Amino acid sequence: MPSTPVQRDQFEVSPKGITHKPSGATYTPHPGAPFSGTINLSQLGDVLTNGDDYRPHEVQTMMERLWAEYVNANPRLFEVHD
Repeated sequence: MPSTPVQRDQFEVSPKGITHKPSGATYTPHPGAPFSGTINLSQLGDVLTNGDDYRPHEVQTMMERLWAEYVNANPRLFEVHD
C-alpha cells in the first residue's frame, strides 16, 4: 500500500509549535529556544482510521522545514526578555 503524500496545508503553525493535523504529531519548542523542544508522534507511523498512512520521516522533514521558515519569518516571537 503506498504512503499518503505529505503536503504543506496539513500543518498548523503557531508560536506554540507545529502540528501535523491528520496524525496529531506535534513539535513544541522550549521557551526562547525555538529549535529545541519536544516531539510527540501521536498517531504518526500508524495507519489512520481513514486509511491514510504517512511516512514518519516525510512528515518530520516537512515539519522541520515549515517550522524553520516560520521561526525565520518571525524571530521576535522567540526572543527572551529578562
